[in-house]
Amino acid sequence: METAFPDRYFLLIIFVFIVSMFVISGCGERKEYEIDPKPVEVKTVVIDSFFTTTEYIPTGDGDSLFSGVKDLFDSYALLKFDTIPGASDSVFMKLRSDSTYGELQFYLITNEWYEDSLYKWDDIGFIIDTSTLLQSSSINTKNPEIKLDSQSINAIKDYGIAIHSDFFYSFASREKNEPKLITHEGDSTFNVSCCGDLYIAKNPFDSLLKDTMMVGRGISVKPNLFIPVDSLPLEGENFSRVGLSFKVDGTLSFSVKANDTSGNEYFNKSYTEGDTNFIEFNILKSIQSDITGHYIHITIGPRYKLNGIDAETLFNGQLKLMWAVIGRE
Repeated sequence: METAFPDRYFLLIIFVFIVSMFVISGCGERKEYEIDPKPVEVKTVVIDSFFTTTEYIPTGDGDSLFSGVKDLFDSYALLKFDTIPGASDSVFMKLRSDSTYGELQFYLITNEWYEDSLYKWDDIGFIIDTSTLLQSSSINTKNPEIKLDSQSINAIKDYGIAIHSDFFYSFASREKNEPKLITHEGDSTFNVSCCGDLYIAKNPFDSLLKDTMMVGRGISVKPNLFIPVDSLPLEGENFSRVGLSFKVDGTLSFSVKANDTSGNEYFNKSYTEGDTNFIEFNILKSIQSDITGHYIHITIGPRYKLNGIDAETLFNGQLKLMWAVIGRE
């Protein structure tokens, strides 16, 4: 027996079909916005006007001291101690450092020096008698205790002692975890504090590098960038992004920062070791105050100057701009 198709199912099918056609036809219509989107312009300005300056900085304020040769760098560490008891049976120098193996050389310091002063590599001969080797000592552990002979002990009493090495050696300064002299007299042990330290590093770079953007720590190597204002779009008040970008060869080995004309820091993020081989600073907030002159002057430098001896070359300097075009139909 044939069953009639219920009228209510027939009406339901018609209703679904009508709704589907309405939805499909609506998809092709342009949505209306209360405010129409504005076109966005993008421009990249190549940084082709720059030079790098180098200067010597006080090296007695950092957490670390350095001796020996690293790449093109060379460094002597200088230590000065409080009064050593005259009747000591033995004297040891204790350094705070990571475990390593090598030989330290101790040299005579011949003149007074101060840890808050500036010293160039040329000053080594005036301060240190590099021809007089007091003693050599091998180390093969972290935080070594090095026994000093009578010649080194006598030398320390005047102006302190200088350390060089046949490898690059880093150890803690008195600001972080000071070197100490440990003296033994009979059954008694005394600690003699470090009252002054610094390192004198050889700067392998010229005082003015016109064709190289280089930034460093341990010594000051700082690129100065000059971006002509007439190379920027007139719609500067509508910038949505301003990024100053560079590339480094490999990963960046230390944190860097950028400063504007007034010395204020452009802050985006802190670029640290192994983070990336690309650097970009967001300078959107501060660029408008600099845009009133003929050019924008920006300097790049290490976030912490004295936590190591390194230098990096910056490549492909670019200013990336993005802005909204207001008033265009």
